[in-house]
Amino acid sequence: MGPPSLVILVLLTGTVQGDVLPSFDECNWFFQGKIPPQGFDTQNRVRICQRYKNYYHYATLYSTDLRIPVYSAYRYPCSLGHKKAYRPNPWFYEPQIDDPSKSGEMKPCRVPSSDFQAVESDYQGSGYNRGHLYPFILNRDESATSTCTLTNAVPESSGANNRWYKEAESVAQKLAEICHKSSRSMYLVTGTANPTQKKMKNRVAVPGRVWTALCCTLPQDQNNDACLNNDMGSEGVDIATYNKDFSFAVMKQMEPEAKAEHLMVREVQNRLGVGKIFDSCRGTSKEDEGETFKEVEELISKLVISTDDQETVEDNSPPIPTEDSPAADSDELAMEQSDAPLKPGSQEVDEGVCQSTIASALAPIGKMITLVASGVSAFARLIATVLNIIQVLAVTVLRVPARIIRDSACCLTIMVKYLIVTVATVPQELLSIVVSIISDTAGAISWSARLIKYLVRIL
Repeated sequence: MGPPSLVILVLLTGTVQGDVLPSFDECNWFFQGKIPPQGFDTQNRVRICQRYKNYYHYATLYSTDLRIPVYSAYRYPCSLGHKKAYRPNPWFYEPQIDDPSKSGEMKPCRVPSSDFQAVESDYQGSGYNRGHLYPFILNRDESATSTCTLTNAVPESSGANNRWYKEAESVAQKLAEICHKSSRSMYLVTGTANPTQKKMKNRVAVPGRVWTALCCTLPQDQNNDACLNNDMGSEGVDIATYNKDFSFAVMKQMEPEAKAEHLMVREVQNRLGVGKIFDSCRGTSKEDEGETFKEVEELISKLVISTDDQETVEDNSPPIPTEDSPAADSDELAMEQSDAPLKPGSQEVDEGVCQSTIASALAPIGKMITLVASGVSAFARLIATVLNIIQVLAVTVLRVPARIIRDSACCLTIMVKYLIVTVATVPQELLSIVVSIISDTAGAISWSARLIKYLVRIL
């Protein structure tokens, strides 16, 4: 039975069960040799087969006391699902971590807090970005969307996040494309290490280091692998090939100025004090790892030219809906963001930036209110002027004819004075209103002149 038949059978029989599981058996094809990395399982850690839209997209080992992932294991190519990828707002979380009776599928995070995992409010106003372990850019469709869950994110400063994208994620993507072009599959594991004393919102640990290990090899089970037969037509025709298995690793101290190190997978294992990250990747044996490492370094040196210009920053502010945006489910508040290609791990909008943005957005409304208020004030002064004219004219009619001209002249003088004061105090933005006022005033003057002329004839 091939991979498409396997996926259809799983969906029809309803055998996909839950995310938070006692083992990774339900999604073990994300691990090389179907064996998870060794030496990472300690206390207060849960295994998550990351499930979205009834597909498993990757696997995560999550620390419930640090409230960050220990690692996420994923594949390339492995784009599952049918709908176009988008960045949800809010991000997802895992209901089963808090309550085993809840749904096994990731859901939009609208809970105010959690004792066992990070939530949206932890990142808001914290100054930290939501940094993907499994990056959004590596695959597409619903697999890419599924990476936007807080169980796949760690707190990262903006500078460190951007540099991690440029020096690690973009390089891993290119190597994965080379691996696939060479008729192999790329297994990737990205994890955290050395948690610092800093805690976001006094709850979520900030990692001191982040690392990624890669293994390019042939999948062992060709018949029961949901990631096989993925068509990644967007790779392009200019992708190089490297026709043998290889492994590679990157580790970075999460400070903006720190540069990512290129390492052999064996060196990463030694630094972390763990066992094998990959079960039997040929590129990790002592005999050939050093040789292939040098050759992969040469490949990367050619890739750096194409990645130096790609320093755009991912914006995880609430996306702007487009006509192509997928319709959100009744329990999801999600809109599509059309920035393609989408690059770094995530960037949370700082509260101060958000306030500044809101203030900028409301500025035109404030000016409009000011314009309306000024217009109303000017109109009120005009009405008062007209009433003064009428009052003067009424008094003049009741007096002797000799005072008609003088009183009318005084009336016109008062009206002109009021008009001059009005024009001088109206801001430039009210010029359009002033034009209308002048037009109305001209009509009033014309009417007054005709009235005065008529009164003079009568008297």
